[in-house]
Amino acid sequence: MASEPVVRRELLKRCGGTALALAATSLAAPVAVARTVSSGHDVRPPLAEDIARWLVELRYEDLPANVVTTAKRVTLDTLGCALGALDAEPVRAARRVIALQGGNPQATIVGVGGKAACDQAAFLNAMALRYLDYNDYIALGRPHHGSMNVAPALAMAEMQQASGKDFLLGLVAGYELEVRLRDAMAAREPEGWDGASIVAQYASAAAAGKLLRLDAAKLANALAIAGSNANTLSEVRRGAEMTPAKGAAEPMAVRNGVFAALLAREGLTYPLTMLDGEYGFGKMVPGALDESVLRKRNGEFQILKSCIKLWPCVGTAQAPIAAALEIYKQQPRPNEIERVVVDLSAFAYRQQIAYPNEIRTREHADHSIPYVVARALLDGKVIVDDFDEKRFRDPTAIALMKKIELRSDPALSDANLGARVRVTSRSGQTYNAGVPIPPGNIRNPADDTSVAKKFTTLAGSVLGRARSQQAIEAILSIDTMPQLEKLLSAVTRG
Repeated sequence: MASEPVVRRELLKRCGGTALALAATSLAAPVAVARTVSSGHDVRPPLAEDIARWLVELRYEDLPANVVTTAKRVTLDTLGCALGALDAEPVRAARRVIALQGGNPQATIVGVGGKAACDQAAFLNAMALRYLDYNDYIALGRPHHGSMNVAPALAMAEMQQASGKDFLLGLVAGYELEVRLRDAMAAREPEGWDGASIVAQYASAAAAGKLLRLDAAKLANALAIAGSNANTLSEVRRGAEMTPAKGAAEPMAVRNGVFAALLAREGLTYPLTMLDGEYGFGKMVPGALDESVLRKRNGEFQILKSCIKLWPCVGTAQAPIAAALEIYKQQPRPNEIERVVVDLSAFAYRQQIAYPNEIRTREHADHSIPYVVARALLDGKVIVDDFDEKRFRDPTAIALMKKIELRSDPALSDANLGARVRVTSRSGQTYNAGVPIPPGNIRNPADDTSVAKKFTTLAGSVLGRARSQQAIEAILSIDTMPQLEKLLSAVTRG
């Protein structure tokens, strides 16, 4: 790296006397600037450097009480999702592979017990928490899953023997970058790329790097290392037949982010222009980034956009299920239903018409609004077992699905992901229900009782009822823990 005097002379040569103040500011910052992004007379450090600065500056004492409370609720909800998926075959397959590889026992595999290397444990826990598609979604934009950050933060906090407060700070840091990067590319969604997996690579590097206490220079390199491998193809969730790749892409990203942070700690460097360089992510994938969203924090905390799912399926299906359940209470006889119309937001509608009509896999079933609406109208509930093959091949459900028409309604905003359902019987009687904001959304939040009930339902088969309640108490007191042994013991089979 060039010495500071050389950098200073080069800035003066390129930009004249006005560069003096800029050079002084840059050289005083934690990251020494050897490369700049120039726009007219504006000379700025690469995005990775600016992001690393504000991540390093973030302190636990900066977190308002509602942010801490939300972080604990997210952790409770997410660990419940992980416990509920421990016996899923893709999750078991991933554990078998890691067992064959071996590794230093640095971090606990949630629910199962035993330990793996930090990046391996983060991957396995991410596989479990993501599999059911029951973990959170982020409001006010593309519904990414910020709770993926629980996996890298938990593994790294344990390896570092960090406190519960450190864990929560790392989790918040991951959310900050994940949601801001999502919003920075909102104007031009990356066609052909899986945005949720992409941002998870950067975010998990941020969460892990924060817990490693990387300085700004090394954290910027962690982001660059992770970002160089970040561009997951959207075929993972848009293929002719959805597969477990839909739930494995983000865990792969999580592992990469953790590994990137570890490499950066040991001194590996990458081009810090990975986000905004001529051949960087911004130009090559979305085509443009709104850098103002990323270069500094505005005081808001992005984890407050986390929404709790009340049904184990895609976020865009939460409102249609709620509306269908309202109609179920009106007791239309399923065999007399002639037609069902489901009005969706533009985004939800585009998502649905991209999928094939016939459901062949679990991953497609939990993304099919016609299927979950049919289940709600038939059963008055939608549960995890509904996505087993014997359930989504149920002739009664298939027959009802054929009567369901999806429509796009501009009155339903993409920000809220609301829905309306209208059922018409053979006699001509109609049943209507509208849910402009789904339950669990930040504008219609789930209460503590609902979140606890969801956890005990998912964790009960692993922990039993009494231990599930003890686990809830442990998770919600994580901010009092000097280390995480008590928490990890509480969410592991006896």
